[in-house]
Parts: sequence; structure tokens; C-alpha cells
Amino acid sequence: MNPAIPRSLPWALCALLTLAGPAHAQVPSGRITALSRGVNLSHWFSQIPRNKGAYSHEWFSSYDRPEDFALIANAGFTHVRYPVEFEMFLDEANPDVLRGEFLPDFDAALDHILSTGLAVIVDWHAREDTKDRLRTDDTLALKAAALWGAMARHLAARSPERVFLETMNEPAGKMSLERWSWVQRGLFAAMRAGAPLHTIIVTSNRWSGVDELAKLAPLDDGNVVYNFHFYEPMAETHQGASWAGPGEKALSGIAYPVDEAAKAAQLASLTDPAARSELGEYHANRAWIASRISIALAWGKEHHVPLTCNEFGVYTRVSPPDSRARWIRDVRELCEEGGAGWTMWDYAGGFKVADTDAAGKRAMDPACLGALGLRTRTP
Repeated sequence: MNPAIPRSLPWALCALLTLAGPAHAQVPSGRITALSRGVNLSHWFSQIPRNKGAYSHEWFSSYDRPEDFALIANAGFTHVRYPVEFEMFLDEANPDVLRGEFLPDFDAALDHILSTGLAVIVDWHAREDTKDRLRTDDTLALKAAALWGAMARHLAARSPERVFLETMNEPAGKMSLERWSWVQRGLFAAMRAGAPLHTIIVTSNRWSGVDELAKLAPLDDGNVVYNFHFYEPMAETHQGASWAGPGEKALSGIAYPVDEAAKAAQLASLTDPAARSELGEYHANRAWIASRISIALAWGKEHHVPLTCNEFGVYTRVSPPDSRARWIRDVRELCEEGGAGWTMWDYAGGFKVADTDAAGKRAMDPACLGALGLRTRTP
């Protein structure tokens, strides 16, 4: 028996969860193309702003609308990542049946997205309390697998060329690789049983970084794409973010690539020790980013598996727009040069590619689109 699998589980389930070892990649080329250029639809079916309250039909029908998906498609994106808190569908007493209250909202959103020609990654963007429980709660891990199995069966009728399934977003910092590998194998087995033809996207533990991906054992299934996230260095990408570490949240105006003279002047003016430490270790330029992304690319080549970077971006509140555009351009180009797809974070949130006016109407930021190698098409 795999030592990572609790001995209390039934033997048949244990057999189901011991999927390990690489398989020859067999993802159709059209699906790889569909995953080449994307954007995340944040704060819609997940990470809902607290002042908007709990899940609601009104929020789901109004935050992102059909005109948004047309705007995204017209800019040249090939797909969207659709982060969803599956907790809204979970009945812990009956986890293999989806709770129906918000299922019509979920399906209507999928219909609107697909109608524009975009492909969709359905991502279980689990809440932090769920991920924390999964660290130790074997029963919840089994329920999570049952929930994904039910969702996979629900999605199986949709085209596998256009709809992709992602096990879970960023398993977070407290979950070990061994534990996450076991949890993910359970999710994956249920997903594959429910949607045998669909491509599944998997990731490593913690925050899906390149160092974590390099330690992940590929699954014994060829119809899989492997995902990493890239927000390095945090001094650039998370400067001024209230939820970031104490060093990043106290920084602003950080230039990319590093300008040593400007950095020295900023260090001289900083009194916060965490911010001084964070900025003091900031040395990023294109070569530095290339060295970091190459860790993921080398792992993909070693195992002969396709890769995608499902999150990357720069928080916009205090970052210089030109520096942000240079960072986005470098990351995007390096992913493309290495054959990896990408999905920018995010559409209209704090890392936005689209600005929102007072009336709620959205328009693409030309500078950000340019950094992504895209431009809005004219009729």
C-alpha cells in the first residue's frame, strides 16, 4: 500500500487512488492551441467581495456578462479560466450529488462563454478553509473526490475540445507534497471516471510555483496538462497588496527590470525592515525570470508533458504601468518560447487587463493587451 494513503480507507478506494508514474502525452494539438492564450475570470464565482455577501443569483448574473466574453474573444484570447468555489455545490452528507441551487447560474455562465468561441478551464478555486481541512481530514478528501466526480459527470456532455477540468487552485502553503499528491490523485481518479475524454489540468502543492512543480511525479495518464503559477519576484508583482507579506505590502513604485540607482534611492527612504529586506533581494530582469521559468520548462521536457502557466500578473494599484507591461511581456514571451500556454491573472480585478468605468462598462487596457501580444480586433 502507498504509505501516503491512510490504512483506514477501503482497499478498492486505495487502488483507485494509487495512480502514479508518467504516461506518454496524448493531448490533442487543438486542445493545446485552445489553452495557448487566456485570462482568469476572478471574483465572479469565487473570491466574491465581502461587501457583496454570500453566493447570489444577482451577483452571478451581473458581475461578468455576455458582453465581457465577447470583449475577451475579440481581443484574441483563446480561453478563459473559470474559477469556481465548488463548495456551493457540496452537500457533505451526499457529496456525489451536486446541490442544485446555483447550478443553473454556473451552466448559464458556461453557455455564454462557449457561445463566443472561447474555451473554458473549469477550476475548483477552493476556499482557504477547505484547503486547510484537506491537509488532515481524510473524510473530506474523499468527499472532495466524490464532488469532483459529480461535477465531471455534469460536464462530460460538453465538448472535450472546449472544456477543460482543473483539479484545484493552489493547494496552499501548509499542505505537504506527499499529502497533496494523495489528495490530487483522488480528485483526478474521480474526474477521469466522470469525464473520460476531457483533458485534466493538475498542479503541485503550495502555491503551484516552479520549484514545487519540479518535485511533482507525473500521473499515469496522457490526457493531462501540468500547471504552474508565476508571480516572481513578489516585490514586483505584489507591491502594495494588502493581503501580501509585510515586505510587499509596504512597497510601491518598484521598477522592472531592476534599476539599481532607483532601488538604492528607495532603500534609503524605507524604514520598514520587512520592506527593506524584500527590496534588497530584488534583482529581477528578463534573464532572471528566464532562469526561474526554465525550471518548469525543463521539468516538462524531461517528462514529455504539456505545460501551462494558469496564473501570472502584476497588481496594479501602485505598480508603474510601464514596468508592469515589461514584466508581463517577458513572462508571456518566455512561456511561449518554451511551448507553455498561459492564462493571465486577471480580467477585471486588481491585476486587470480590463478597466471598469463608473457605469460598470469594461474596456481593454491597450498597454496590457500589447504586453500580452494581443490587440482588440476592429470590425
